[in-house]
Amino acid sequence: MRELFDCIPCYIRQVVNLFNLVEVDEEIAQKHMRSILLTIASLDPLRSPTENVTVILHKANELLGVKDPYCRVKHESNILALGMLPKLRETVNFSNDPLNTACKLAIAGNIIDMILQQDFDINASVEEALSSDFPGKDYEVFKKQVEYARQILIIGDNSGEIAFDRLLVEQLKRSCNKIIYAVKGGPIINDATMQDAEQVGMVEEVELITNGNNSVGTNLERCSSEFRQAMAESDVIISKGQANYESLESTLEAGDKTFFLLRAKCPAIAQKLGVKLNGMVLRWNGSITKGHG
Repeated sequence: MRELFDCIPCYIRQVVNLFNLVEVDEEIAQKHMRSILLTIASLDPLRSPTENVTVILHKANELLGVKDPYCRVKHESNILALGMLPKLRETVNFSNDPLNTACKLAIAGNIIDMILQQDFDINASVEEALSSDFPGKDYEVFKKQVEYARQILIIGDNSGEIAFDRLLVEQLKRSCNKIIYAVKGGPIINDATMQDAEQVGMVEEVELITNGNNSVGTNLERCSSEFRQAMAESDVIISKGQANYESLESTLEAGDKTFFLLRAKCPAIAQKLGVKLNGMVLRWNGSITKGHG
């Protein structure tokens, strides 16, 4: 997916949110923003939004002199999500279709996004997810492919959300013996890293790897050989979050084995996927490449 005009104000908003989070002095914030605006002007509009916003956020962190400005809020997000797991696990286990319910909750957790939605309501997100149904037939395709999968790769997204993904992992393990969970190779916004995986107990559930870099989304050019091999060898790939969708949809590497689980937090993405803003999405890449979704 290439950059859209609407991406530009989104870039700026993300930087503003970052500066507010670390409480940058007004005068310094204006100085840094002017520098970042020059960076935005120099970006290649033919590149994807995830590639371009990575450049911007790395520049912002460099100007701030902070490697992981979201460290504290990521920790707090994980604690929040972990506290909800026991009750949500009961909801999954007593539902008519536990895999379906686990998918919904994994998407509900995608609302925990401190870079775009600092005023998120996780309880409302859970209630909405549980009362909604996935449109189309992509979930049925997903369920069938999971049933016969020998290896499943989950590409993680945010901190906090990664705890909800444990519910999905627990269901996937009923039919698949090898599940790999990929996190970022280093801090970028509030995306999950190995530290988050350890905090929420994911390390006890699956084989953990990193993608080898700290870019937004999944920039395959920067991913490690270990990650690319996991993609190639997996029978099913579950891609969490909007940034990973922007990076991987319609790609040859994603193929017909990739399923995108996300909330459409961008108006352009929501329109493209045919859902309302912040709408819940489970979309098979095969339906995208074949023009059915």
